[in-house]
Amino acid sequence: MKIFEWHDSEEEKKEIMSLTSKTYGDSEVADSSYYDWLYRNNPQGKPVIILATDEKNNHAIIGIEPIIPMKLIVDESVIISFLSCNSAVNPDYRGKGIFSNLVSSMIDEAIKERFSSIYGVPNKNSYDIFKRQGFTEITRLPLLVRPLKLSRYFDSPLRSLLQPFDSMWKISSNNNTEIQLLRDEYSEDFDVLTVKASKRIQVIQKRDKEFLNWRYKNHPTRDYQTYVLKENSILRGYIITRETVIKGKTIGIVVDFLVDSDTKNKEKLKDLVRAALGNFWKKSVSVVIATCRAGLLEYEILRKMGFFVVPEFLKPEPLYFIVMALDNSLILNKLKLFDNWFFSFGDYDVF
Repeated sequence: MKIFEWHDSEEEKKEIMSLTSKTYGDSEVADSSYYDWLYRNNPQGKPVIILATDEKNNHAIIGIEPIIPMKLIVDESVIISFLSCNSAVNPDYRGKGIFSNLVSSMIDEAIKERFSSIYGVPNKNSYDIFKRQGFTEITRLPLLVRPLKLSRYFDSPLRSLLQPFDSMWKISSNNNTEIQLLRDEYSEDFDVLTVKASKRIQVIQKRDKEFLNWRYKNHPTRDYQTYVLKENSILRGYIITRETVIKGKTIGIVVDFLVDSDTKNKEKLKDLVRAALGNFWKKSVSVVIATCRAGLLEYEILRKMGFFVVPEFLKPEPLYFIVMALDNSLILNKLKLFDNWFFSFGDYDVF
């Protein structure tokens, strides 16, 4: 086995996509346009992808560990951190320590290149390896759920029995004309809102127009909806959503939700959630999920709009949130406490 950093060649792309397909099945992660979007077109910089090859099998790629650059605002200063995502090992080579070697090599490369930090949300299969390599679990992300057409989450005959009760979850109509569906590109207004948010939140991804357009408008395989609240042309908040199908059930996802805490009438901020839920209702979504930590205004609004926190033992996945700070500076130590973070599903690429 040989481990090295990628060269971003077309041959590597072909092999990585083949490996990803073997690992994740028929998934967008193995789509050519997704590959280019994530690894080649990220406006925040080029990723580092560590490859493992089998020298006895024509140097075939048998494992990958990608980390992609992300701009974080920490105490109102911008740093470049890296997000670990889409790790993969050929199923025929598992149990041979390949993934552990990939993570170790990725950390060595990060230290050599003087990266500040790495974070991620690993699955159960990779969590222990990240921990053994020195990552710190700072929390298990809270999973917030709000039922809508709950009967549709179940199969017959339970679906038929629950259908008369769906109306109890229906959201009242949104009549606030200041809430609009964003049809154009994200603008400088979003940069201003993020700067405002960074004054009350110590760690937040830099949600500027460049990032948001890449992440949501230019995503090659997903459709997102963004609702915005504007008061006298001032952006007071937004909510980004999408639908997906999990095990045959249509699920709504609050991908990102950020508001201006200076908004005097906080009821207007609830109207953002109301607009999103109303759209989900029209699309016959069964339940809506989000993640947001307690103590934030956004969390308070979601709770008031009917979201509840799922107990840990009922989560389909643990949602580990891990961090590695590559030096002991005061600013990087902020990353080690989840109470400093603003983190949504849109801050990693699963959703």
